[in-house]
Amino acid sequence: MRFGNAIQPHKSDVIIVLGAQVWGYEPSPSLKERCNWAYELYRQGYAPKLILSGAHGDGYISEAEAMRRYLAGKGIPHDVMILEEQSHSTRTNLLFSKQIMEREGMKTAILVTNRFHQKRAQLLAKQLNMNTSGYAAKSQALFEPYWVVREVLAITKDSL
Repeated sequence: MRFGNAIQPHKSDVIIVLGAQVWGYEPSPSLKERCNWAYELYRQGYAPKLILSGAHGDGYISEAEAMRRYLAGKGIPHDVMILEEQSHSTRTNLLFSKQIMEREGMKTAILVTNRFHQKRAQLLAKQLNMNTSGYAAKSQALFEPYWVVREVLAITKDSL
């Protein structure tokens, strides 16, 4: 949690929004939070493009498509949003986003996710030799203590 609270975004080539659950055709409350944080970063000029990362899960559409629809509704132009719809984990979110970045000539990214998830996301990005900063905030949609324990277990698993 301290890591997520302390991380700061740096002006970058792209903002990568890591996926979360979709309810039907709508982003879950947690995914809406991530989209809102990315919207603010984009609006403040932190990056000119967004990669929306997440495959089709339990919802009717992919996480990336749900984010695209939500952010388009807030006024983000379609041509600045790039969909990554293959990933089913944080590792593949980053791997496939890195491939998009390389294809598009992008070198730096801001990872947008929940503060309890930011440490693991940054560790995985480092393993992939990505140049990233991050943005995280306290979730109003999730019970964070549960997710902190889950992240500690995931970090432990990833390091084995």
